[in-house]
This record gives sequence, structure tokens and C-alpha cells, in this order.
Amino acid sequence: MKYLKLIVSGCILSLMVITTSCNKQGPEGGINDELKNELQAALLEKYPDAQNVVWSEKSGYYVADFAAPIVRAANDMISYSAWFDNRCQWHMTETDIPYDMLPEAVRTAFAASEYADWRIDDVDMLLRGGVETLYIIEVEGTNADGVRQEVDLYYSEDGVLVKTVVDADRDYDYGDCIPDTPAQSIFEFIESSYPGARIVEVDIEHGMTEVEIIDGRVCRELLFDSSGSWLYTKTEVRVSDVPSEIRTALEASEYGDYRIDDVDYYQTPQEEFYRFELENRDDDIKVDVLADGTVRLVERDDEWSGNGQMVGSEIAALIEQAYPGARILEMDYDDGYLEVEIWHDGREKDMYFNGAGEWVWTEWDICYSEIPEAVMNVLASEYAGYEVDDVKYVDTPDGGFYSVELEGRGDSELNIRIDTAGNIL
Repeated sequence: MKYLKLIVSGCILSLMVITTSCNKQGPEGGINDELKNELQAALLEKYPDAQNVVWSEKSGYYVADFAAPIVRAANDMISYSAWFDNRCQWHMTETDIPYDMLPEAVRTAFAASEYADWRIDDVDMLLRGGVETLYIIEVEGTNADGVRQEVDLYYSEDGVLVKTVVDADRDYDYGDCIPDTPAQSIFEFIESSYPGARIVEVDIEHGMTEVEIIDGRVCRELLFDSSGSWLYTKTEVRVSDVPSEIRTALEASEYGDYRIDDVDYYQTPQEEFYRFELENRDDDIKVDVLADGTVRLVERDDEWSGNGQMVGSEIAALIEQAYPGARILEMDYDDGYLEVEIWHDGREKDMYFNGAGEWVWTEWDICYSEIPEAVMNVLASEYAGYEVDDVKYVDTPDGGFYSVELEGRGDSELNIRIDTAGNIL
């Protein structure tokens, strides 16, 4: 047998990797009796009280669905799904738990969230090897736009919200939450640069490695190249938390009259900077502000070495189908949706996908001069007392429309939707 050492949360964990012959499949690739017996033995070693075990194959793993009594009462049973590989090594267990078994910090965080009044549909605990345990609260409700949604909230044990997913597939089984195993040097870099950080996710795509961590109570994303070299760390920042000297430099620049839409803090081997997404009536741009006050425009057609290569093949295929020839720039999560920035037809576009991997909408900036005459006529006749503040074109599977932000007297604001024929939606 051999040992693999992982540095997690400041500790070196020795994970015993047993190289037995537990990799046998039946003639059609199913689970034969010999393999099932070995898997069953591995399961009972980890969960001696497992009952009513049913085995299945999912995404290259063998999954045991079973029931077992919970500690608080011998006659209470809860459901488990334990994932093993073809060497009978355990990787993950998803447990369906009652709400009152959530850690107090998670319940407190949820009670203070915008979803506190939504109906709780399910609660799961996700235990995985070598990374942070996650608690998922699935809720149903109506959002601010009056749309019915299902939202999954992922919390760490101490109540940090690490991810939000909107409208996940009803058959979603957390199979993609099993962390990949990166180079040991990546763990060493994280421990050295962010002592005590807890690893939440590890994903490897096309040789690139993305690691999500909780540093104290701050979520960060780290990207490494195919050789394991660190490329950057990205941290989402609230506008109110941007240092005053950075805000002052931005306000004194030629972009000072733009409205701030979003801010991320980047650390790279060469420099550190705050990246601002800015909006005004004529354009949406990105600018970087360095620690010395330097302000630079991010050119949209630059070969940005972001994490676009981490986009999965299914999403990439949907992008190519909708926007042939598009270049994927970057991906992130925004209000529960996967946001993918692409470069297509000479402009940047933002595509949004729900938790089921379905394309929901794409939006891009429209200059004032690009607004069709039919739309301008509606604005002039129906909203004469307002000024156009921002315009986007929104493309959806059901058709497109213009989303127009208007400002009126007394700081009043409106957001209206108009189709290309000038009809208000």
C-alpha cells in the first residue's frame, strides 16, 4: 500500500491509498458479485450500521444508497449516498439530514439571508475526502422579479456562504463535487500563502487547476497552470470595502463618472490590483487600479489569461452553438448562475447558465447610438421625463429585447424591457 499526503487547513493528512484488485467489472461494465462484495466490505468498514444498501454506477464511481440510524435517536433513520472508486476507495458521502441537525452557525447565517422566508425543500450534508464539509439548504420561492425559483445555498460548517446555485437539475447528485487531486506543490503553495485556509473545491480542466478556499471567512479562487505554477488569486470585494486610496484614484481618472457594478481583487506573481466593472450610458468597461494609483483600461479584445479554459465541454458546446466562433474569456458565479464571458462579433458578451447547465440568457452593452428607432420612439413618448442611463441587449432562448435603465427627477429609476418592434414587455 502507499500513502498520499495532503496539506489541508494547516494539517498534513495521511490518506491511505489501498492498491488492491478491487477494479473488476461485469461483462457489460456492470458490478459483478466479486466487486460488489468488496465494495460492500469497504462500505461497512466506514458505515457499520448501513442498512438496505443499493449499489449503482454514476460518472465512473460506484454509489451506495443506504439508510442508517442517526446518533440522537436509535429509531430515527436518515438516507446516505456514499461514492467509491474502482479501488474501493471512498470519496464522498451525501447525507439527507433534518434542518435541526445543521450546525448552529449555518442556521444563523441562513436566518439572516435573503432566503430566510422561502420554503425549505431539503437539507444535505456533503462529506468529502480532504476538503471542507458543506451543508446545502435547498429552498423554493419567488425572486424580486416575481419568478419562481429553486435555490441551493452551500455553507461551510462555520456559516460561510461559499456558493449559490439557481434551478439545479432535479436529478442532480453532487457527482461533480468530488474534488480532483492536484499536484502536491499546489497544496504547499496554499498553506504557505494562506495559512490555515480551508479547501472547498478542486477542479482540473485541460491541465489547469482551480482551487476555491475559505481564508478566515473570505472566499478566494486560485488558478494554477499545467505545471502547477500559480497564476492568480481572485477575491470578490464589496464596493464599501475597497480601500479609500483606490477609490480616490478611480474617481480622479477619466472613468470617475462611471457607476461601479462589480469589484474583484486580484493577486498575481507580478502585481496586485482591483478590477472594476463600470457602467454608463454609452459603454460598459473594465479598469484595473493598482496599489500605486495607476488606472488602466482592460482592453476587451486582449488575450485575457482568465479561467475560461475551466468551462466544461457541455457548456462550451452550447456557447459554440449559440455564438459560433466565440472565444471564452472567463467564468464565474453570479447570483446563483454560471456567468461565462465570451468575445463574439467584436464585443464582450455575458452568458448565464442555471444549475442544470441550461442557457438562460446572454446580455451585452449597447451604445446609445445603436438603440433602434422604434425603441427610441417609445422612450421619447412614454418616458419623456427620464434620461437613458444604460442599455443592454438581452438574448434568450425565447427571443431578444432591450433592457433600458432610466433615471428621472429626484433620483427615481426605472428598468424597462422593450422588444425590437418597440413593444414594452
